[in-house]
Amino acid sequence: MKHHAFLAAASLIFLGSIVTSASVPQAQKVPAKLPPELLTKNVGDLTAAEEDAFATAAEATMERVCIACHPFENITKTRRTVREWNDQVTTMAQRGAPGTEPEFTLVRKYLTRYYGIVRVNSASAEELSAVLGLPPKVAAAVVEYRTANGKFADLAALEKVEGIDKAKLEEQPEALRFD
Repeated sequence: MKHHAFLAAASLIFLGSIVTSASVPQAQKVPAKLPPELLTKNVGDLTAAEEDAFATAAEATMERVCIACHPFENITKTRRTVREWNDQVTTMAQRGAPGTEPEFTLVRKYLTRYYGIVRVNSASAEELSAVLGLPPKVAAAVVEYRTANGKFADLAALEKVEGIDKAKLEEQPEALRFD
């Protein structure tokens, strides 16, 4: 009888340890280290190597923070404005997505840069830079050109801005809205 009581107690302890370990998160994949200055630096000011490091770190962070609940395709199937991505990431954080504020900042910047949309004829220089990866000085030149010459009709008109990197514009034409 004592033997059965011992087995019953041992079983309860074992089951309790399983339940406890199930509630403790598995070891989390640590994203590629991102120098802190890349998190605060404007994406338009990043070198090609820095932008690659930024994207790699952001994708690793998204893998841990976002993709556990949502397939990547579901997250990125709809392009969003800077404000919409900010709101979306804030909502996910409030719903309990497992990330820190710097990680959420990284995810916001990444989604804005690679899956954002920008209304070229009303966007601020900051929005143009965040979505298109333009240096702040060039993004400001777009706003100045628009103010002096009127709305841009299309990509060809936008490419007339002094100093604009046509390759940056052509790499994601679906990000541009001319309404």
